[in-house]
Amino acid sequence: MKTKRKGKLLSKVPCNDDLFEGGAHRKLAIEISDEIRNDDNCTIIGIDGGWGSGKSNLVGMIQKELSMGSNGGKFHFFTYDAWGHQTDLQRRTILEELTSDLVKGQTPILNENSWKDSLENLLAKKKHTTTKTIPAIGIGTIVSLFSILLTPFVTHLASLVSVEWLKQAVLVIPYVAAYGFFGYRHYGKMKDKYKQDFTWEKCLSEFFLIYKDDIKEETKFETISEKEPSSRQFKEWIHEIDDGLKQNNGIVLVLVIDNMDRLPKQKVQELWAAIHSCFSEEKYTNIRIIVPFDRLHIRNAFQSENLVRQCDGKDNAITVYGDDFINKTFYIVYTVPPPILSGWMHYFKDRWKEAFGNSAILDYSVLQVYDMLTKEQSPRKIIAFINQFVTIRNLCDERIDDKYIALYIFGRSKIIENPLEEILNPSYLQGLNFLYSDDENMASNISSLYYQLSLDKAMDVVFTREVTAELDDNNVKVLDQLRGNANYWEILNHSITAVSNIENAALALEKHFGDNSSHEASLIWDALYMRSNPGSATQDKQYEEYHGILLKHISEKKEYYAHLLTVYHANIYDGFDLQNYINGIDKLHEFISEEDRKISDRKTIISPKQYLQLVESRKDNFEEYGLVVDDEKMDDYLVGLDVNKLADMKFYPLLKNEVKLPKYKEQIKQLVTDNTSNFSIETKLLCRLKELVEDDRPIDISVYINDSEIYNMLNALSKDEKLYPDVLAMAISRYSNNSNIHSFLLNSVGVLSEEQIENIANCIQYYISYGKLLLQLGNFSAVPYVADIARILTTSSSGNSKMNIKDSLVNYDNIYSHLKLDSLSLLRRWNDWSRFVSSIKIADVPSLSTRLVEDMKKSSELQISKHCLGLVEEYLESLDQEAWKHSLVSNDYNFKLLCVYHPKSLAFYIDAFKEIMRGYALGNSETSISNELTEKAITILNDMGYDCSIVFKEVRDIFVNNSCVNKDKLRYFGKWLFLYGNLEGSKKSLNKILRSEFLDDPEILKLVSENKSVVKQMMKKADDTSDFTNKLSALTKQHEDDDGLKSLCSYWGIDVEDFNILILKFFDFHYIVFLKFPKNINFSPPQWQPSS
Repeated sequence: MKTKRKGKLLSKVPCNDDLFEGGAHRKLAIEISDEIRNDDNCTIIGIDGGWGSGKSNLVGMIQKELSMGSNGGKFHFFTYDAWGHQTDLQRRTILEELTSDLVKGQTPILNENSWKDSLENLLAKKKHTTTKTIPAIGIGTIVSLFSILLTPFVTHLASLVSVEWLKQAVLVIPYVAAYGFFGYRHYGKMKDKYKQDFTWEKCLSEFFLIYKDDIKEETKFETISEKEPSSRQFKEWIHEIDDGLKQNNGIVLVLVIDNMDRLPKQKVQELWAAIHSCFSEEKYTNIRIIVPFDRLHIRNAFQSENLVRQCDGKDNAITVYGDDFINKTFYIVYTVPPPILSGWMHYFKDRWKEAFGNSAILDYSVLQVYDMLTKEQSPRKIIAFINQFVTIRNLCDERIDDKYIALYIFGRSKIIENPLEEILNPSYLQGLNFLYSDDENMASNISSLYYQLSLDKAMDVVFTREVTAELDDNNVKVLDQLRGNANYWEILNHSITAVSNIENAALALEKHFGDNSSHEASLIWDALYMRSNPGSATQDKQYEEYHGILLKHISEKKEYYAHLLTVYHANIYDGFDLQNYINGIDKLHEFISEEDRKISDRKTIISPKQYLQLVESRKDNFEEYGLVVDDEKMDDYLVGLDVNKLADMKFYPLLKNEVKLPKYKEQIKQLVTDNTSNFSIETKLLCRLKELVEDDRPIDISVYINDSEIYNMLNALSKDEKLYPDVLAMAISRYSNNSNIHSFLLNSVGVLSEEQIENIANCIQYYISYGKLLLQLGNFSAVPYVADIARILTTSSSGNSKMNIKDSLVNYDNIYSHLKLDSLSLLRRWNDWSRFVSSIKIADVPSLSTRLVEDMKKSSELQISKHCLGLVEEYLESLDQEAWKHSLVSNDYNFKLLCVYHPKSLAFYIDAFKEIMRGYALGNSETSISNELTEKAITILNDMGYDCSIVFKEVRDIFVNNSCVNKDKLRYFGKWLFLYGNLEGSKKSLNKILRSEFLDDPEILKLVSENKSVVKQMMKKADDTSDFTNKLSALTKQHEDDDGLKSLCSYWGIDVEDFNILILKFFDFHYIVFLKFPKNINFSPPQWQPSS
């Protein structure tokens, strides 16, 4: 890298030359010089120009111009620096400085001898001295006076002593002690005074001076005064100078009063008044006054004097007194022209080369920055800028580009006010914002310049320090500004390693990062965690918000969690902030998995009172907080409570699995017995008792409250009192044991509202089980609200209900009839006891009603139904053939059960049915099962998928082969033979089964008629149908008016002589026959009915 050449500072002294293109300043200098030479009336000239516009340089050019030519020595210039003497008396100082210059300057003009006295008198300072003399009282005098005052007292004290030597001692000792003390004190003072030069001679010589009366203390006061000449005296002095100039070859004094525009307002007004009074209103022959000034500064100084005149009610006419004072003060005012653009750039480049050498290359960016950020160009501003540039470049990192130095110069004031903000988000760029707002290198370069650090370390070191300080103070302003910067993560990482306040740093990062879960953010959190020195002792004794924040973001969650728990538990004591601990653990649990929680392994004992507070605060999971209580202390604490407080303790259901409380239990039971007359307390105590017996309910209430007390409480309580539901529930449980209670429930309760019934249902199971209540519904048939209560318990299961499922199932029909609830709802409720149905065995099936089985079949998805139906199926399958024969004949429970529920196959039942059918067909038994039972039996077989034709084909074959059929058997079997016997399949069926001698039986003839299509097939199959057809022909002749019989014969094709032909002709020639026969002939379709 090429080393940049160091620059040198430019002189600020005016060069007295016009270095800008156009020569405007030179022309103006010539004009003013000519005015001074040629116009005797021009005694005071004003030069108007902005600060740094070149007014001083113009004055130098005027001086240079006037010094040229034959009369060059005629003009003497004296410049009075008003700014440098602003704290002095201005008129006096002007006279002092001017006179001294004219008399004792490099080129004295006035005669020193004639002006010596006046000058010394002017410069003299008057001093007044006042002396005050105060006599001094020495310590020796004080001691002597004290001894004299002490003498009477010592003498009296000595007179009281009888021993002579002791009396003398009393008289002497006080004086020896006083003078000894004085001598010791004087010795110490002398040692301090003379130090190394101390001698006993000096000490003793001064010892006796304390008694001399001529030692005095003198105090002197000096006052020095300077007098300000009056305006008259000032004018007279200036006129004397003017006369002296006339006498000295007519030399012209040019008095320049410079730096007027640097004075504060008050000084401007004072000096301006002096100039106006002493120079504008006076005429001097050989004196010319030049006053360079900034019009805006003068206006501002006299702004309070401005006058606003109203015109037409509006403030629009303003008299600016500054301009008025200028116009009245000066004979003529010249305005310094501003340098033109090309002119100042040329000047700037020349000054740059002067500062950095002719070979130096000026970066265009520097010119651009200067041009854009400078409102007005002037030589002074350019020189000041380049000098600042030189100073900064000589000190800064050589790698910093010149453009950043230029920007820093213009932004320095704002950077100083707010360094970090301006370095990151500069507000001073103005029109250059579009060039530098996205410049990634600008922040580091400006930071390097401001903090005077190397370019490599500028951003890192400075911002690391700032970010660290902010994090320690829970502030993120700088971090928010740095977000997006190229060095952002590096700075933040370095800052984290230096933070000292982990709490504030964590809180600050939580605000700054928000939901940022990036890998870089995770590394920062882990770095902060390591900075916290995990595992070491911590000043935090309990949960703080930042604990949860750290745990939320770090990767070592399990270790930090364990550390925090160790700290928390180490600082648990009686009276510690329990709620903060609870809230803290809750917060930590939000950020750590259950498997990583080790709190269950920690068991720290706290006081009973605190433990109850924990239970009350976290009822559902208080055991997860690692806090326990001593069982015996908790038991004693509860027993020691007042009965009212004890009655209000509602935490036993939560405590029972954590703490053993035998004394508390006995106390509650005894209090329930003792407070039956105090209804408000008893109400609460019963709640506590119910908590104790929750897992063992129902209780035998008679152990605590006898029947007489229950009866008395019933009479004393109104239905709206809180205790009433419990007492009525007790009474229901004692319904069968006490006549008074029995009578009260029947006659005195009356109608209960739905809410009251609901309240009783909520508590009744503490006194009588759900199952027992169901079993006793028959006893409560006259007390309808008991069934209502049972119905509520069935439809809305809650709490710990008890029931013997076997007993309930056995009494299903009775319960169902009194409960008046649909079977599905009832069985669904009972299904809650499905885990107990194993108590129901196959031997119990006969005790189950067929209604129950039928209802279970409708709710077969329930576990209880599945079990019982399985038992039913198993039971049915266990019955042998003989049992089924008996059941089919007797229609006992087994057959009724089979009718309700039957398995897919039941071999013994099928064989039993077949045996019964076969035996009756063969004539082995004189009677059979009824037609109704047979229908049911056949339906069951069909439901099982059994082919009933097997049974009835066998019956058909028996009848065909054994000729054992008779009318009774045909009437019994006829229907099922036609349905299942396949009579048309045997050619003997017509003659062997439908024997002609059976056809005159109306029931048989009806059976035949109902199955005429099958009979027709049988006729086709039979070898000989004559018996059958002859019998039917005979029956037709016998019943000539039976059109149904005739129609049936016609269907089978049986001729019944002419009549039949006539009938056939009747149907062949319908309209002709209709006209021939009488009207009473029936033309409806033949529906034969056998005659009686």
